Amino acid sequence: MIAYVEGIVAVGGMEAVITVGSGGIGLDVRLSAMSADRLPAVGQPIRLWTHLTVREDNWSLYGFMDSEERAMFRLLISVSGVGPKVAMNMLSKASGDEIARALRMADEKALVRLPGIGKKSAARLIVELGQKVPESVLLGTDIDGGSLGTVATGSLSEALAVLQAMGLAPAMAEQALLKARQSRPEVVEDLEGWVRAALRGV
Repeated sequence: MIAYVEGIVAVGGMEAVITVGSGGIGLDVRLSAMSADRLPAVGQPIRLWTHLTVREDNWSLYGFMDSEERAMFRLLISVSGVGPKVAMNMLSKASGDEIARALRMADEKALVRLPGIGKKSAARLIVELGQKVPESVLLGTDIDGGSLGTVATGSLSEALAVLQAMGLAPAMAEQALLKARQSRPEVVEDLEGWVRAALRGV
């Protein structure tokens, strides 16, 4: 597996070419639109995290500006029916964090807005990946992208544990807590108050 490539940008864009090594070898690297926008100018050095797909008739190298985007790409392609092309199209329209929040919060509407994803695909993604996304992606940003301030992961975990002990499903508990935090950010400072506010919204 090729973990990353380091070299000089020879051609920019989503079908980039990176010159590596002293021998002047050029690698074709496919990028999401968001990563392509972050590429330095032609002639500048770059390190891209990569994922290599191997098929009988084709080897394709996919590049990412950071390991987090690559991790989301790998999660997405682990789902049946979501290939590398669909995953890259998704990452071209939404960041890895945005997709992670949609998965974690079972936000089917947000996923359906992404290219190549219909209702069935969105439901499959939520079922298979929703609980694989770490809780940390929910901290500090609401589902609309607005800042809510940071809160310790432990606080969220504790509040989730309380609600689940009361019989709420994990996804419903998370949605209720985030909704309460969105309307009253200060509520996270008091665990009991946060749980009460979440219950009122259920």
